[in-house]
Amino acid sequence: MDRSVLRLAVSNVLDNAIKYTPRGGSIEVAVTDSNDVEIAVTITDNGPGIPPSEREKVFERFYRPDKARSRGSGGAGLGLAIARWAVETGGGSIAFIDPPGASGCRCRIKLPAADAP
Repeated sequence: MDRSVLRLAVSNVLDNAIKYTPRGGSIEVAVTDSNDVEIAVTITDNGPGIPPSEREKVFERFYRPDKARSRGSGGAGLGLAIARWAVETGGGSIAFIDPPGASGCRCRIKLPAADAP
């Protein structure tokens, strides 16, 4: 995968994590590999979270799950759509999954390892 395309995907997810995590909150970024087959980048925050029913929709262009995430808070609703495009262009996948604990978001980007068969 092209580094600049991967950087675009990760920076868009991180931008949302920073934007919606409250002051004093935390954001964790972890990179793991799975037997040289797959690389995963997981970004977890303790912000307001995304309801399970909205987790697929947030990757649509211009979609916002609620009024609290309006254009007034910045952005045009394209960041996650661009992130999905970037990840899928590299043969990977991106999804929001259940975070540990009661609140927050966990986004996992999975990509084939460079030497994967």
